[in-house]
Amino acid sequence: MSEPSSDLSSRDAAKGNLGTIRLLFLGALIDALADVGKRIDPLLREYGMFRSQMDTPYEFVPLHRYVALVEAAAEKFDRPYLGLEMGASFGLAEMGPLYALLRASGNLRGALNYLVLFQSRLQTRTLFDSKIEQQTTTYFYRIEDERIWPRTQDSEFAMSGYATLIRQLISARWAPVSVHFEHSISGREERLAQYFRAPVLGNQLNNALVIRNEDLDRSLASTLPSEDLKLRRILEWHLLDLMGPGATPSESFVSLTRDIIGRWLGRTHIDCASVAAELKLSDRSLRRRLTDEGTSFRELLQEARKERAKTILSKPGMSLAVAAEQLGYSDTAAFSRAFKEWTGVSPGRFPHTAED
Repeated sequence: MSEPSSDLSSRDAAKGNLGTIRLLFLGALIDALADVGKRIDPLLREYGMFRSQMDTPYEFVPLHRYVALVEAAAEKFDRPYLGLEMGASFGLAEMGPLYALLRASGNLRGALNYLVLFQSRLQTRTLFDSKIEQQTTTYFYRIEDERIWPRTQDSEFAMSGYATLIRQLISARWAPVSVHFEHSISGREERLAQYFRAPVLGNQLNNALVIRNEDLDRSLASTLPSEDLKLRRILEWHLLDLMGPGATPSESFVSLTRDIIGRWLGRTHIDCASVAAELKLSDRSLRRRLTDEGTSFRELLQEARKERAKTILSKPGMSLAVAAEQLGYSDTAAFSRAFKEWTGVSPGRFPHTAED
């Protein structure tokens, strides 16, 4: 049975390093396991949660305990696709007051952009962002704490939940271009493809939905008329007030720089100048501030690449070429040299790595 990671200590909690999640998502688990009745209650208690907490859906609980609970429930009740079941039944009504705002968003892109806006108020230490390309837009989801693993059920809950929301907003027949998962989907491909009605890929850097731009920009049938945009703004203000402040990073420039590198790694080119621009600083100013805090941009980038590389290469079936590309290296040789420098072993000898 999955247990909360022992690496996630009380010291992490004291420093604010642990992610949190709203209790409204616990309802998705309880609903999906309605057939087991009160047999789930001892498991909830084991992970520090109780059915009575559903009366306060906006309270936070530790993210690592929630993720471990869902993994443990899937194993205990022999529900290998529990996350998928949770997402399939988690729709607009379960989003509470956010339901009205999503319905009022004008188009699907607007609705998903609201989910991006509210992400840190629903679940912290978690990336939910998008990358727009010519024909498609990719929406990424990833828990940023690599120590929270395994998280198969949470990832499949998130992706299927987003798909369910989209189908409720535009069409029950909607399908994405493709779906990506960070975990191996060996033996799970058929069930996942059946739900999403699209190609599904495993061992990716992020969980993601690839969506056609024409779908994103199509008006919602339930959208508000243009003269009622003021109502949309009022809904947004009230929700932001209800949910409280989002996650705010530490004032440390090391922390701010790490946050940006973590969000951008594998998605776009990263250099000190671009990160400095994101922080509204000059390249020189950021370098000086990092030096004052005892490190450098290069050290932070290499540290992030090292930790991400270990995570990527620990996944069965991940090739060196894919790992190199996702970490921003020009070729496998450059990546292999760097990895050996970090760990003392070549990536080909690292556990589970597939040679390309």
